Amino acid sequence: MSKDIKRRAGIVSERMEGNRVKVTVINDADCGDCEGTCGGTEGFLSEGATFEVTAMDPLGVNKGDRVKLEIEPRSFGKLAAIVFGIPASMLLGGLGIGTLLSNALFAGEYSKALQGGTAGLLFLLSLGGLVIYDRYLAANSSTRAKITQFLDEDLDCSPAGATG
Repeated sequence: MSKDIKRRAGIVSERMEGNRVKVTVINDADCGDCEGTCGGTEGFLSEGATFEVTAMDPLGVNKGDRVKLEIEPRSFGKLAAIVFGIPASMLLGGLGIGTLLSNALFAGEYSKALQGGTAGLLFLLSLGGLVIYDRYLAANSSTRAKITQFLDEDLDCSPAGATG
């Protein structure tokens, strides 16, 4: 998967608070072999389909403006490692910590309960941390896309096959 910044054409569909806008991005010929790293599922969409991203607006665009934007691709490997690796590590780490504590504190019927309880507690804490991290990513997702220039008014940015 390429780490190259994707450059796409789009139409501003909505202004948001601050310097953020929603842009309807036009699926072009380069999207055919894409793996969805721009934030949409354009690799899975039919030719001429669109998707929407939230972008930073340093130029002061308005609704309906045709713009060019750069989209930084996502790292799905990193996200998968975070989503699956951290909870699994916490579960196994909690089992190890619970075993050490149960050997030090109990020598009977409660040893297994302490192991499971510690593993479950750390697992749930990791899931809570992932929810917080997800909210952080959602709040900062607009920094992945940035409007770089206005496009000519006569440029055809409509999806392929659309008639107007």
